[in-house]
Amino acid sequence: MEPIVITLPEKCRELAEEVVGCYGYNSAFEPLCNEPLCESELQHLLSDWLEGAGDLKMYQKQLNLKNAAFEMLLGAIFVADLIKFKEASQ
Repeated sequence: MEPIVITLPEKCRELAEEVVGCYGYNSAFEPLCNEPLCESELQHLLSDWLEGAGDLKMYQKQLNLKNAAFEMLLGAIFVADLIKFKEASQ
């Protein structure tokens, strides 16, 4: 399978760094959250967002995204193998 590469606006960089740094799996396929009962890091990410944990709701507000658009953004960041960022057009 080919790597999944996405390009996001620069304004999404902090959110992407938060998601990549806090959710997912390390090289040993252990969840980054280190919670022994965690069955899915993606579910953990979405639960944290829906329950208002962490800064996810703050990022959603800053990006001015409705729930569906923000959920798709979180999913895209989560599954991406490489994230590129582009500056806003002048």
